[in-house]
Amino acid sequence: MSGRNQPVPYDPSPLSRDAAKTLREIAADLDSGKAEYDSPRSAARVLRDLHELAEHLPQILLQASAAVDRMARDRDDATGVARVVGEAATTATNLADQLRRAYEASEDVRGR
Repeated sequence: MSGRNQPVPYDPSPLSRDAAKTLREIAADLDSGKAEYDSPRSAARVLRDLHELAEHLPQILLQASAAVDRMARDRDDATGVARVVGEAATTATNLADQLRRAYEASEDVRGR
């Protein structure tokens, strides 16, 4: 039935803001010595989690670019954004691949 009400989409930007804040806090805590990895397995799990995060970046980037394109008044600006975001999505895909390889390599490392 085509007359059914569809759920209204929500704005996901607060979620990305929260994710960025979390990563910023982790980096600051590691840098200050407040946090540290307690085993190679713990560090490997972080690599796995970062791989998973990076794996989703291309899709999120392309969706954000499509939103800009849909709402932009100036076509040239929207085209410029799409080009730069496309490059970022390619870089994110490469990062995800590198992180997957780093995680796979780290799985076999044993602690002392």
